[in-house]
Amino acid sequence: GEKDFQQLQIIKKLVAQYKLPVKIIACPIYRETDGLAMSSRNTRLTSEQRKEAPFIYKTLKRARQLFKDQSIDRVIAWVENEFKNNPVLSLEYFEIAHSTSLQSAKRKGKKARYRAFIAVYADTIRLIDNIALN
Repeated sequence: GEKDFQQLQIIKKLVAQYKLPVKIIACPIYRETDGLAMSSRNTRLTSEQRKEAPFIYKTLKRARQLFKDQSIDRVIAWVENEFKNNPVLSLEYFEIAHSTSLQSAKRKGKKARYRAFIAVYADTIRLIDNIALN
């Protein structure tokens, strides 16, 4: 599904490249009521970590808003800054990439589609999420 968006894009490319008679149906990201992307890893979170985890999706939604009129570098810097003082969640990476090629985006193009990808650690538990930016 879209939670593993990078894998989904790679599978789509392989199916097209090898002309496989397969139809790929992507499922949307399923979320908890507070916005946290559903994952079996969520059950391993402590109550404090679980309480803080929705911050990931809130940050992605705010990054999507900023993306409308800010440069890619500014959006990335803002996200990195948001996690600097978080005592529970540590940012592994935040990346803005072209939706189809998954190439890292340096500047915006008028017709290009972009997606933001994030990986965060809550102690040793790695949480991932992503969002379409336009």
